[in-house]
Amino acid sequence: WPAGGRVPVSPSRVETAGTCTLRWALEAAGGTAPSSTRQSLGTLVHALAQTFPRGGREQMLAELDRRWPELGLGTGWPATLERRRAEAMVARLAGYLATAGEPLAVEARFELQLDRAVVRGTLDRVERAGEDHPDGTPVRVVDLKTGRTAPSAQEATTNPQLGAYQLAVDAGAVEGLPPGSQSAGAQLVYVSDVNRSRAAVREQPALGPDSPAEPSWARTHIEEVAERMAASSFAATANALCDRCPVRRSCPLRDEGGQVVG
Repeated sequence: WPAGGRVPVSPSRVETAGTCTLRWALEAAGGTAPSSTRQSLGTLVHALAQTFPRGGREQMLAELDRRWPELGLGTGWPATLERRRAEAMVARLAGYLATAGEPLAVEARFELQLDRAVVRGTLDRVERAGEDHPDGTPVRVVDLKTGRTAPSAQEATTNPQLGAYQLAVDAGAVEGLPPGSQSAGAQLVYVSDVNRSRAAVREQPALGPDSPAEPSWARTHIEEVAERMAASSFAATANALCDRCPVRRSCPLRDEGGQVVG
């Protein structure tokens, strides 16, 4: 991208690009594994959350039963185990929704223009976080997760994806929200077996004042990531996720890494 041009940034890729730009570049060029059953199940759980924003365990389980053949798992013990896992995820999701705030938007799209980045994405859920007041409607951003690894409570406070969502809300860039909505915080909600009894929640506080002159940590991080994305070369950076990186066989930092010829 030319100097001064805006770089398209996906909220779901901000963390990857901020951690290792080589991984981001290779994945963006197609270096990802085919979609797995786990990913397909995650997509189905997200669809249930969209269809039933106020919850309802029995209705959600009935819809899971109706749509289960879409996964194409067939019969047998592995399919039975996956079905049990799916039902447990739906139960945790229903438990969370039963006590969650009023849903104001689900699968809400946004486009946020920053100095160096244009951030486009979709929010899983935005809830009312309190009573309306003259300054606007306080809301909470919720990002539903179906993976089995959750960040620590401390890591969640600066989760880049949640930060991008909060920026979009505060800028009035999210479709369907009441005018003047302001983010009162955000949270990651894990419905996998991170916590067996109920959904595991990781909180992020509100960003507070934010402007180009006095940027929040989220704005600063996204602008820095956009600069890295716009570069003509991408550095490999060792980090805690290297052992699970899907493109590690193309990484010069790894013993199994081979040369990539363009």
